[in-house]
Amino acid sequence: MFIKKIRSLLLAVCATAILVGCNLEYFADAKLNDFVWKPSLAIPIGELSYSVQDLFDELSEAGVDIGQNSDNIVMLTYEAQLQSQSATGFLTLANQSFGQSVDAGLNINAQGFSSLHDYNEVFVFDLAATQNEEYDSVNFSGGNIDILMSSELDAEVAYTLTLNSLVTNETHQPLVVSGILDPSNTSVNFTDVLNKYLGDFSKDANANAVRNKIVVELDYQVRVSPTSVIQLTDGVSFSMTLSNPEFDLVYGYVGERKLDVNFELLNLDFFDSFREGTISFAEPRFSFVFDNSFGFPLGVSFNEIAAITQQGQIIPLTGSAATTPGIVNGPQVDAIGTNVNTTLDLNSTNSNLPELISSMPKKVIIEVNTEANPASAPAQYNFVDAGSELNVGVRLELPMIVNINGLVSRQNVDFDVADDLDQAKELTLRLIAENNLPLGGEIELVFKDENNNTVYTVSERALFDGAPVGSDGRTTQATTKIVDIHFADADIRLLENATSIDVVTRMTTTGASSDEIVKFFSDYNLTVKLAVQADIELTSND
Repeated sequence: MFIKKIRSLLLAVCATAILVGCNLEYFADAKLNDFVWKPSLAIPIGELSYSVQDLFDELSEAGVDIGQNSDNIVMLTYEAQLQSQSATGFLTLANQSFGQSVDAGLNINAQGFSSLHDYNEVFVFDLAATQNEEYDSVNFSGGNIDILMSSELDAEVAYTLTLNSLVTNETHQPLVVSGILDPSNTSVNFTDVLNKYLGDFSKDANANAVRNKIVVELDYQVRVSPTSVIQLTDGVSFSMTLSNPEFDLVYGYVGERKLDVNFELLNLDFFDSFREGTISFAEPRFSFVFDNSFGFPLGVSFNEIAAITQQGQIIPLTGSAATTPGIVNGPQVDAIGTNVNTTLDLNSTNSNLPELISSMPKKVIIEVNTEANPASAPAQYNFVDAGSELNVGVRLELPMIVNINGLVSRQNVDFDVADDLDQAKELTLRLIAENNLPLGGEIELVFKDENNNTVYTVSERALFDGAPVGSDGRTTQATTKIVDIHFADADIRLLENATSIDVVTRMTTTGASSDEIVKFFSDYNLTVKLAVQADIELTSND
């Protein structure tokens, strides 16, 4: 928050005061008697003015965006991306193997003449699925098809194998494999790449609408010679394999299957500097932003969301948001390649989010379950494009509508001005704060040496007072506070040994003790006028 700004302000002023001195090079060659000069210099240094957004600016180092909402209240926003789910990681086509043997039903023993026997067979096979998905069609992008045709007949066999469920992309006609088998060449193998074909699994042998069906038609003619010997169980067979199939586009129904959004730990580093006191956010909002290009709806369950405090305490999410699944929509089939954005919010009305965030957590545990086609979602025709993705982001919005009570920040900064202190005998730093923020601040400075031992302490004192708040939630008038920080000669000698300063700042909002909630509007300002008085002793030997 504005702690670092105030710290920097003080240190800059202190350094300015300490460095007050005179340039005596003009007198380097002058022959004068020794003298002692003890001037007292009162120097107005200037005026510093900070808006609320200026005071919060350094939080951006921890990834916080500082802006304002539509009501001109300062808003802290923290965003992060969770794991994405790709199409190839979500859906894998199974290898397919199927085939059939058929008997010709001929009983011939060298009948002494030639004869022809025609056959027509239609076979329907079930497409193998990995998780009960049901396919209408698949645009293949990779993989292979292998067909083996075999004959046991002591005769020539002319065959035509028609795969009604594999349509060539060029001709839009079914894949047809034909050839001739005979006793000297009893089998033949056909191999091709699958990306030449569209898989149409939406019709049965009678062209009725179905899913997951592969229809194969076998026409063959047995050409019996005068010397052929054929038994009743002799026949022909075929087998087919679709190996390593990949897809560009799948239509049908993918089932009620889960998408993988892994366990995440979200770091909230901007709370790290606070160790004492409390800050309560009245209206935090934790948004899950789903960017979905899968062609189906998703059910979202917040399986585990919990805050881990600085002390290691775990505070779980409770409320209706923790128990009621949300719905994430997907694009319709006429909008393939587009995204649908859905935001699911956790807030003070559906969860204990204010408790979680007001604990100033170090981390937030996030585990989200997503399931395709939940029963609670409207029915939708499914598709999966090779480029389909589910991207999940989180956005934490913290409007500065808060109660702050004794919130303490401790920072350590370098302090290396010992060589500039030898002429300073007394220093008084005056700060005049004009403040219309509903926030008061106290500060303590602990000067330490290189061994981390305390050499001097500026005890805790009020730096500025919180402004009173009216019935409309805005402050009614600015407060004025005058603070003098005095360093005597003995104090300055101690400061010469200091190498760092522990800056301890304690903040409290107006009415904090009575649980009053205040608002930080973006037009609020804190103005600090600065002046220093320095007593310096110079001699002609300096």
